Amino acid sequence: MRWWPLLFPLLSPLAACAGSRAGPPMLAYRVPVPPVVGYLVGDTARVDVKAAGQGFELGMTVSARWRMEFVPADADHVQVTATLAELAARVANPVTTAQTADESVVSGPVVFTLDPRGQATIVRLPTLSPPAAFQVVSGAKIAHTFFPRLPGRVVSVGDGWVDTVAYVAQEGAAGTTVRTVMSYTAVGDTVVGRVRYLLVRAKGTSEQSASGVISRTDFSQTVAGTTEGYFLWDSAPGILHSLEYRSDLSGTMQVAVLPVPLDVRIRATFRVMRTDRE
Repeated sequence: MRWWPLLFPLLSPLAACAGSRAGPPMLAYRVPVPPVVGYLVGDTARVDVKAAGQGFELGMTVSARWRMEFVPADADHVQVTATLAELAARVANPVTTAQTADESVVSGPVVFTLDPRGQATIVRLPTLSPPAAFQVVSGAKIAHTFFPRLPGRVVSVGDGWVDTVAYVAQEGAAGTTVRTVMSYTAVGDTVVGRVRYLLVRAKGTSEQSASGVISRTDFSQTVAGTTEGYFLWDSAPGILHSLEYRSDLSGTMQVAVLPVPLDVRIRATFRVMRTDRE
């Protein structure tokens, strides 16, 4: 049951707007300066479930702090070692007590490489214990979708690009397939906290499927829908400053102990904010 599950309002309202830059920024991944970056991550999901004319709601909140270390992998790639430093997760449903998890459910870092556009290749995934921890922590999601896709070139205001993120992963007690097609547009400079960033808006479609075992019960789920949001790029160090994506996905879930499929709708918000803490 892959829920792309807030935290807190990570982003203050954007004060818009453009001043002129010394020159158009290069949007491509490289080793940033400094090469170790801390991020706060917030994930929330509201899951509406309906079957046989009845419905109920599930909720998930996840807050985490990740330490990202960048080193050159070769002339064209950087390697990222992402270590989960803190985690507070809660999954609530109307029929049982809420389940919680902290950083102890994850053993080891996520290690992956990025090409200049942000296409990821996973080197190593962490171990999840218990296996059902995949509901709140996904190393594959960190590798493939934490950093937005970039054009790998100099961009000017109004420039756009399209990219597809597609991957298959087996983590804990579940296998997942994801395909997302996103369109990006460079809007211009935005000032947040007296610092100037490049604002890029994004929108697209996503298809996600998962199957595995939760609470000793087999399940499978397929959902699809829309995703939109934005990210702020800090050109000076050459790194993502923050992002926010909201998705609205609908589909069905099959659970072995139930005779009919469940209709599901997942409304999720994913936020990232760079922090001074590593």
